Amino acid sequence: MPDDVRPISAADPGPGSLRSYNGIGFEFKGFTRLDPTGHCFATRWFMIVGLPIMPLERYYVSDGVLAGGAMSGLYNETITRYRIVGVSQLRPAEVLRTYAFGWLTPLAAILPLLLLLARADDLPLWVTFTAVAVWPITAILIAVSALSHYRKNWAPVREVRWRE
Repeated sequence: MPDDVRPISAADPGPGSLRSYNGIGFEFKGFTRLDPTGHCFATRWFMIVGLPIMPLERYYVSDGVLAGGAMSGLYNETITRYRIVGVSQLRPAEVLRTYAFGWLTPLAAILPLLLLLARADDLPLWVTFTAVAVWPITAILIAVSALSHYRKNWAPVREVRWRE
């Protein structure tokens, strides 16, 4: 089923801010697979501490290009540039998938550690230290790899139908 897309215009200028500061702000999430034109759909989310809180709008964009930002004082700024060509309606399945990935990944990384630490007195010290050092990194790497594989191989390619 094709997605209706309205082109970006003066009447519909596209997203407001895509800026975040210390994990609070706006970000694109829920990217679909690239279509033959090199574009995909992405949803603009309000984020807190890197967790998706509320979906705002869905856009038809070209994939982001990472650009180095300025390094000033205590922070390093990274800039991702998107070319936004249209706006579309939110898709409930994409919203639910983003919520599931955004909230279940941190739980998968933290919950086993909490269960382990509750029994830390019964385990050798090296087991506790190894688990605390290795498990979060492993869980995050697995989640990022799975998301990347999903986007490249299983995510649907959305057909575009331009509307005025």
